[in-house]
Amino acid sequence: MILDTDTISYYLRGMQSIKDQFIAHQYELASTAINYAELVYGLKKRDAKRYLSKVELIFDNIKVYGFDKKSAAIFGELKAQMQRNGVVIADMDLLIASIALANKEKLITHNLKHFSKIEMLAVESWVK
Repeated sequence: MILDTDTISYYLRGMQSIKDQFIAHQYELASTAINYAELVYGLKKRDAKRYLSKVELIFDNIKVYGFDKKSAAIFGELKAQMQRNGVVIADMDLLIASIALANKEKLITHNLKHFSKIEMLAVESWVK
């Protein structure tokens, strides 16, 4: 299961439902290089350096998927299809979704509004 940026952010802020799920699924957790980039950018932008070491610790202990040729093909197909249908999703979210689809992983996110627009993408929120 791929952790989206918002899920990791909730964990960093101490949300108990997310912490409980991290423990329950500790051997299944993954994320993407895209999520890592979003987190680093967000922390640097907000000058919240105190969280950087926690982000590093998380990403050192989970599987991190990159954006490969298979993900790129899925991205291109999804973006073209969505444009034809008038559906707009930010490219970063579409990159993350493409990686999840390429690796047959569920995306753990609270951003169900955007990600549920992507057919065949399994999504789940741990926010309670």
